[in-house]
Amino acid sequence: MPKNVLFIIADQFRADCLGAAGNPLIKTPNLDALAAAGVLFSHAFIQTTPCGPSRMSIFNSRYLCSTRAVENMTPLPDADDNLAAALRHGGYAPALIGYNDYAIDPRILPAGDPRTVSLSYDNVLPGFDWVLNHTYDSSEYFDWLRKKGYPEELLSHKAIHAPAVPPQGPGDHLPLHYPARYRVEHSECRFLTEVATDWIRARPETGNWFLSLNYIKPHPPRICAAPYHQMYDPAKMPAANRRAEELTDPQVSKRFMHHHPKLVSERDLRETQACYYGMISELDESLGLLFAELKRTGRWDDTLIIFSSDHGEYLGDHYLLDKMYFYDETMRVPMIVRDPSNSADATRGKQFNGFVESIDVAPTILQHLGIPAPERFQGRSLLPALRGEANALKTEIFYEDDFRSNRVPGIDPERSLLWVIRDHRFKYVQFADESMPSFLFDLKSDAGEQVNLAARPEHAATVADFCQRLLRWRMKHEDHRMERWASQYR
Repeated sequence: MPKNVLFIIADQFRADCLGAAGNPLIKTPNLDALAAAGVLFSHAFIQTTPCGPSRMSIFNSRYLCSTRAVENMTPLPDADDNLAAALRHGGYAPALIGYNDYAIDPRILPAGDPRTVSLSYDNVLPGFDWVLNHTYDSSEYFDWLRKKGYPEELLSHKAIHAPAVPPQGPGDHLPLHYPARYRVEHSECRFLTEVATDWIRARPETGNWFLSLNYIKPHPPRICAAPYHQMYDPAKMPAANRRAEELTDPQVSKRFMHHHPKLVSERDLRETQACYYGMISELDESLGLLFAELKRTGRWDDTLIIFSSDHGEYLGDHYLLDKMYFYDETMRVPMIVRDPSNSADATRGKQFNGFVESIDVAPTILQHLGIPAPERFQGRSLLPALRGEANALKTEIFYEDDFRSNRVPGIDPERSLLWVIRDHRFKYVQFADESMPSFLFDLKSDAGEQVNLAARPEHAATVADFCQRLLRWRMKHEDHRMERWASQYR
C-alpha cells in the first residue's frame, strides 16, 4: 500500500482559532473534520519566532540553540540535516509548494553569487523539489489571473493585495474591512490549492509521495475576498486578553513591548479580529477542496496529513500584533495529525493535551514512512501517541527568542535573548540581560499571563527549579555539530 504524506503549514495561525479547539464563533468545518478523523494536539508549541527561524526548527527538528538560524534571513549551517534530505535518502522525491524561508549558508556559494553579500530566504532547503515558489504571490499566480481576464493594473503585489476601498475613502472603517479586488475562487490561496491538487493528480496511483504545502494565510496582508470580508461581525468578536496596566508596567521588557501599543481602539481591534477570522475561514474552504480531491482520487486512505503553523498571532492580546516575545498567543499553534493506518483508529477524534513541539513533526513523518531520523534530530515522533500509547507525549516545552534585531534601548545586542520553559502549571521566562527581570506565570490561576510572580519570595523555589531545568536543557541541545563530527573518528 502506498505511503504518502501531506504536510500543511498555514502561516501565523492561532491555536484557538478552530471550531474543534472550542472557538464558538469561527467556522472551520474542514479542519474540524480533519481533527475528527485524526487527533488534535491542544498543547502544540513552536520553538521560536519569526517565520524563518521557526521553519528551520520544524524542518530540521532542532531547537534554535542548535540551528543558530536566529532571525529571518539568517543563514542556516549544515542545511543537509533536514527532513527533505532524509526523505530523499529514503527513496522519496519530496516536493514543496510555497516557501520555507531558508537562508543559504554563504560559505557554500560560489564567488560572485549575490547571496554572499545580501540577505535572502528566497531559497529551498536541500532535498526538496521546488514545485512552485510562491509566498504572497508569484509570477505564475499573475499569469493565472491574466488568463482569467484580470487587468494588468491589478497584477502586481501592491495592487492585488489592496482592499477595494471606495473612492471616497474607508470612512469609519479600516481598509481591511473591505473585500479584495479578486473573487474568492481566484485568491492566491485557491491558486495554491489548485497547484497542489494538480500535482497530486499527476502522482502514480501506486507510488509514494511527500508534499510540503505552505499557505501565507492568515499572515498579513490582512485581506479577505467576498463573502469572507463580512463573514464575521466585528461587534461579536471576543474580548482581547489585555489590561490597561500592561501599558504602564515599568519593567524594561514590558516598556519595550508596549512602546507602540497595537489595536488600542475598539474599532481597530474588532475589525482586525473579524478580518483574521475571515482569512482563516477562507483558507479552510480551500483545504476542503484539497481534502475532497484526496478522497476522490483514493489518496485519503493512504496519506498521513499534518496541519500546523509556524507561529501564532497576538491579534490585539497584550496590545500586541503579529508575533515575537513570549506569550502563548505567539508560541502556541494548531496541530492536527491524521494517521491513515488502522493502528490509529482508537484515537480518532480525540484531543490530547500532552505537550507537542514543532520539532516533533519531522520525526513523526519519518517514523510513519519507516525512514531513520538523522542523528541530530532533537524531536520525538508523535506516532506512539496517535496509536494509543499512554504517556507518550512531553510534560514540558522549551522556546527561545533572539531579539537582537529589535534593538531594545540600553540592552547589549549580544544579550538580547530569552529562554522559556512551560508546563501545565507554570511558564518561566529567563532573559540573558540582567536588567531584564524574569517572568513566572501561574497558568492555573492566570491563563492570560498577566501577573508576574518571579520576584515573590514564596515562588523562589519554583524559579530556582525552572532555572535549573532550562540550564540542563540548553546544555543538552546547544550546537554540538563539530563534536558529533569528531566523535566518529574516536
